[in-house]
Amino acid sequence: MKFDLMKAGLLLLGLTLSTQSSAQSSAMDICPRDSSGAIDLSALPNNNEFGDHNCKFTPSVMKGVLHKIMLCKSLVDNTNYLDICEPIFENSSGKDILISANQTGELTDGPISLPEGTYTHAVLLVENYFDSKFTETYSVPLHGDDGIGTTCWSNGKPAAVSYANESGDADYTQFSSTCGNAADANPQYSRYTYKGLSMGGGFTNFAPGLTAYGPPNKNVYLLSDYSTLAKLTPGDDPSFEPDLTSDAQYLLGVTQLSSPATINANTSNIDLGFLLTNAHFQKITTNNDYYGDRRCSENHGTIGESSLTGAHACLATSYNLGITFKFEVE
Repeated sequence: MKFDLMKAGLLLLGLTLSTQSSAQSSAMDICPRDSSGAIDLSALPNNNEFGDHNCKFTPSVMKGVLHKIMLCKSLVDNTNYLDICEPIFENSSGKDILISANQTGELTDGPISLPEGTYTHAVLLVENYFDSKFTETYSVPLHGDDGIGTTCWSNGKPAAVSYANESGDADYTQFSSTCGNAADANPQYSRYTYKGLSMGGGFTNFAPGLTAYGPPNKNVYLLSDYSTLAKLTPGDDPSFEPDLTSDAQYLLGVTQLSSPATINANTSNIDLGFLLTNAHFQKITTNNDYYGDRRCSENHGTIGESSLTGAHACLATSYNLGITFKFEVE
């Protein structure tokens, strides 16, 4: 028997589509704030030997293209989810979704039809890019693509893991962040496209057991169509993202629900949506090896005022770690 369920909800179950490894995600803290609400650079950890001080934050808004949401009674993968799982949202052309900070982006306007049963897993299929924009303030001046200041914003340039070439040189003018005065802030959508899934030391088309937002684990697949794993072609250095090419078109996320969701005669309501809180990260770097001597900071790996530029660090880029899907049943 199928039940038509109107939107409402009590039980919260999370589906996160994350492209960071569990080690990377767990090591990244939420951006610390000072008493005025600015991101406090003095409290940032040093994430790695490259001089990065990355942290998670909530952008103003994010856009993506959704194709499917499905519920499953067992663990599935890219080869069988289309046959086994029950769709609760489908759009072969893709539906644009707009997710604002501290709000839930609604997906449906009418009843949702779902067969009776107990569901243990959920599936989310989206196109392999997200657009996002932000404006943030900082406790000390940062260097963006053009200018230095305590206010930074997304500028519409493509977001990237790295702006360096294989010889270690980089063009800071390609950063997807701009810094300056608050009055000059003009945030634009910057796009990050997933050509591969970073698992440390290289890229793959399948990333198992990701935990960016805590348990349960998520399996993420990078696909060229609804079921075929994308073909990745790395450059000479497999860990160097700028030279990576792929035929990826979609991201597929599969997660085990924290508690099984039972649909029966007593089920009356269901609610779907997305949450954005702390879903993005900022690449705040003091790497003077490839961003230019004393351009980002006075000393590599240490946040401190540069005698050349006056910046305490560089804000190179920002993009999403994943999206949290809300599925609530009453």
